[in-house]
This record gives sequence, structure tokens and C-alpha cells, in this order.
Amino acid sequence: MDVIKRNNINVFGKGEQPLMFAHGFGCDQNMWRFVTPAFQQHYKIVLFDHVGAGNSDLSAYDASKYNTLNGYSTDIQEICHELNLQDVIFVGHSVGP
Repeated sequence: MDVIKRNNINVFGKGEQPLMFAHGFGCDQNMWRFVTPAFQQHYKIVLFDHVGAGNSDLSAYDASKYNTLNGYSTDIQEICHELNLQDVIFVGHSVGP
């Protein structure tokens, strides 16, 4: 499975330090549109949609994987690995793991 497609990952910003924003239940990465402009000058912004939200790949949904927050946190680890992110600042909203 292509992690970038699965989670509809978007990376932008002028900095080197990764700043990852995770939305909560019932939202998607669009919820950060008024927040990220304050950070994009100094950080590498990483936005994504949890599987089942926004423009994520809905075919990637597996009830046995996502019946706990563990499945979602595994996806976040896979995103970091795929993008080779180190020392990430993580901002999570609600149950955004």
C-alpha cells in the first residue's frame, strides 16, 4: 500500500524541522488551514488524513486494524518512516493519536 496515497499526505513549508498535524475524529487535514500559515515559514508542515477521513484511500480501511487507536498510531509511524522524518513535533487534535 502506498502510504502517501493511503493517507493523502501533503508536505509544505520552508523549514527543516518537521511539524506534523493530526486531525481528530470527524475531521480531516483541512481543519488546519488557518493554523499552518503561522508555522510554514519556519517548519516543514506535514498534513495527512486518517484512513476513513478526508481524501484518504477508503479501500485501505480494515476494521480489525482500525478498531483501536493502535492502527492509527501505526499509520503515523509509517508516515514518518516513508518521509524519513526525524525529531518530529506532533500536534494531535482530539483522538488524533
